[in-house]
Amino acid sequence: MSSNEERREAAKRKLEERLERERQEKRRRKIIIASVSTVVVVAIVATATTLIVKKVLDDREAARWTACSYVDQPSRFDELPEEVPAEVPAEQRAQAQAYLDEMRAGEAKQRTAPKPDEKQLKEGTANLLLDTNQGEIPITLERSGAPCNTAAVISLAENDFYNDTPCHRLTSSESLQVLQCGDPTGTGAGGPGWSSPDELPTDLAPAGEPDPMSGAAPVTYPRGTVAIANSNNPQSGQTDTGASQFFLVIQDSQLAPNYSVVGQVDPAGLTVLDKIAENGLTPGPNGSAEDGKPTQPVEITSATVDSGNQD
Repeated sequence: MSSNEERREAAKRKLEERLERERQEKRRRKIIIASVSTVVVVAIVATATTLIVKKVLDDREAARWTACSYVDQPSRFDELPEEVPAEVPAEQRAQAQAYLDEMRAGEAKQRTAPKPDEKQLKEGTANLLLDTNQGEIPITLERSGAPCNTAAVISLAENDFYNDTPCHRLTSSESLQVLQCGDPTGTGAGGPGWSSPDELPTDLAPAGEPDPMSGAAPVTYPRGTVAIANSNNPQSGQTDTGASQFFLVIQDSQLAPNYSVVGQVDPAGLTVLDKIAENGLTPGPNGSAEDGKPTQPVEITSATVDSGNQD
């Protein structure tokens, strides 16, 4: 038989072994808990990071776009009288009749085009090429200044609205030298059936004192500027009347800051504009020697657009 001392030693070893097992088990539980906690923390951090990154990317993408409102526009030809009104003075009736005849002749050439999307990029460039019978006029469109109007020009070109249309107006005054295009009727009254919102320039250099009627000071539209023509009337509150018509600035010109700037004529196109200007103009029914149709007709045979840089 084992002595009492041996029994005590055996009991002591068993106790120590049990305590060691318990310590080991407790250590394993701590390691497991720590590992699980680490995984959970990592998962939470990863999820939070993913959500934060997604929000940053979503916000950045949303910041690249703007909302545009394109509004149905009734035809201006519907407002024309059937004949020269009786109240027109006798000495002006021939001029009024010539104007009315010109408008009626253009009415049959009206076109329509689908509205652009209401969500448009507000940064990046696009390349527009006007192939005319007087030569090619390449244009760099810049979305940042007037994204809705730039998008309108792009959409119209993509829908062939500008193909086979005249540049109907040329001006040659000291303060205004532009070629105006984009009206299939050739009258200045045509459009695609909708209008675009005003996106007026704020960075053009002042060019004179404010107009006493409107309070607006003229600014300089630099040579080569491409801007959207409109029939806004500050006195009556008529706004947002731009659409398909645009003018190409041949030489620095002074106008009120009422025209959305959509781009710039490239150097090769300026050479073509200079040639058109040198050919002169034929005064319209209003008889102005500085405002009329190009003496050598200018026809846009095709307008093609490359969406360009959208980054």
